[in-house]
Amino acid sequence: MKNQLLGTQIVRANPYYENIYVSTGNNEGFFLSIEELTKILSEFDFNIEKKKTRKWLSVDLNEWRVEKFNEPRS
Repeated sequence: MKNQLLGTQIVRANPYYENIYVSTGNNEGFFLSIEELTKILSEFDFNIEKKKTRKWLSVDLNEWRVEKFNEPRS
């Protein structure tokens, strides 16, 4: 049996020192390294929106669902 979070809802992600602490809907918590988070974020095509003095990134979630991560990018 593989140790995977398949179909588990992630409810929160917070910085925790040099890592990210990920909380699930099952009241479990896991650590994610900045390197792993960078790999994940590199798979998204972000929209950029300027608000006052900062630029914010957002993702069209209808374009990127969990099921699509197993497919090659076009």
